[in-house]
Amino acid sequence: MQLATARCRQIMEATSEAVLLLDAAYRISDANRAFLDSLGYEIGEIRGRRISSLYERDSRDFHFASSRHLSFEVNFVSRDGRRIPYLYNRSVLKGIDGGIDGYVCFLTDLTEQKNIERDKHLVERRFRFLYENAVQGMFQATWDGRFLSVNPAFGRMVGYGADELLAMTDVAAVLYRDPRDREKMLAILEEYGEVRDYEQELRRRDGSPLWTLAHVRRARDEEGRPIVEGILVDNTARKLAQQELEKREQHFRYQAIHDNLTCLYNTRYMYPALERLVEETHRSGTPFSLIFIDIDEFKRVVDTHGHLEGSRTLQEVAAVIRDALEEPAFGVSYGGDEFVVVLPGHTKDQALEAARGLRRRIIETVYLAGAGRNIRLTASFGIATVPDDAGDVEGVLALADKALFSVKQGGKDGIRTTVDL
Repeated sequence: MQLATARCRQIMEATSEAVLLLDAAYRISDANRAFLDSLGYEIGEIRGRRISSLYERDSRDFHFASSRHLSFEVNFVSRDGRRIPYLYNRSVLKGIDGGIDGYVCFLTDLTEQKNIERDKHLVERRFRFLYENAVQGMFQATWDGRFLSVNPAFGRMVGYGADELLAMTDVAAVLYRDPRDREKMLAILEEYGEVRDYEQELRRRDGSPLWTLAHVRRARDEEGRPIVEGILVDNTARKLAQQELEKREQHFRYQAIHDNLTCLYNTRYMYPALERLVEETHRSGTPFSLIFIDIDEFKRVVDTHGHLEGSRTLQEVAAVIRDALEEPAFGVSYGGDEFVVVLPGHTKDQALEAARGLRRRIIETVYLAGAGRNIRLTASFGIATVPDDAGDVEGVLALADKALFSVKQGGKDGIRTTVDL
């Protein structure tokens, strides 16, 4: 029991995500450091309190609710009165008799996501103001690409003087990032006679990009020859801000489903992915397998070389696992020195072969060689397969973990499947 409790505590503290344990009456029985630090409490101050006393009930936005799982967004209130938005996921913990023994809660800080959303709206409002008040560039040009007239604003926009622009014989070759874009615009003008808010990427004199929104129409000169005339709005700042926001959103989405240390997937990604695989198995009969991996005697690495070098070692182990896998297989950082490899479409025999390859790579790799540590590692592996061993996520995880535990009890540095139990 003490070992199980210590292991639970180790797992809770190994994750950067806030974790709470509740009793059957929704009172707090334990919390990890990440949760306590974020709210500014010590465990003695909140143990025994109902979880609802720490958040604003009116701020709840429910995502999902069932007899076993609950998920909603809510604002927690810190000790100093700050409001921290969290995604609150609560699952039932069952006792030996099958009754509800308590609950485990995982809380994901949504502050960065909320800031991104706020910044996005702020940037959109700011650049809408600039758009509506910008000085517009005006021009007339021949169909084959010579300027007939330009206003000063157009010259300032592209970085050329009016005389230089009027002397150009091929506008597309000089000002367009891709000259074919002008040909595409002319084709639209041929068919429709006009384009509005047409996005074009031009090139300033210094080579920097100039994104414009163009209102252009087909016209004729005094001799009846077709010409192009239009108004350009500099949309560069808004375009670059939009691209930056998209990068930040992509980064947030990546961070949400990956472990910060190892860059492998995290359990937030793993569980829904396993649910989808189980559904696919029930639908088509396609099997999949799990490999639980535990690094042997990893505590000795930390005790000998320190936590920082221990973290770097885990990063290199994760790289070994990642390099050994081919999509759609993927690796998961399960907590501390434990990993899970998910093998869609793999039978137990195929998973066993994959585990042998992983074991060989882990043994043959010299870790922290660049730092002169030359660490050697072994690992223990447990394998379970759907549908051969179980028909649901909880079952296959439990059996893979049981197979792994059997290896650890039997001397470590080995592989066992459910057949060996």
